[in-house]
Amino acid sequence: GKLTIKGNTKDVEIPVALAQTNGVTTATGQFAIKRLVFKIGEGEWTDTSMVADDVQVKFKLAVSGMGKL
Repeated sequence: GKLTIKGNTKDVEIPVALAQTNGVTTATGQFAIKRLVFKIGEGEWTDTSMVADDVQVKFKLAVSGMGKL
């Protein structure tokens, strides 16, 4: 899909694991982005010796009211 941060859109692949328990569907996953590609940190903050360029994004979403997987 597409990920937009600070007006910068890039194609990303995000692996997601789905699980259902007691009517609640949980989606979990993680992926990495390069912060400088999305212009996160400009000027002196572009120095990757201070703040790494690689950023790990982890998420967990719980949704109810879905049918069985």
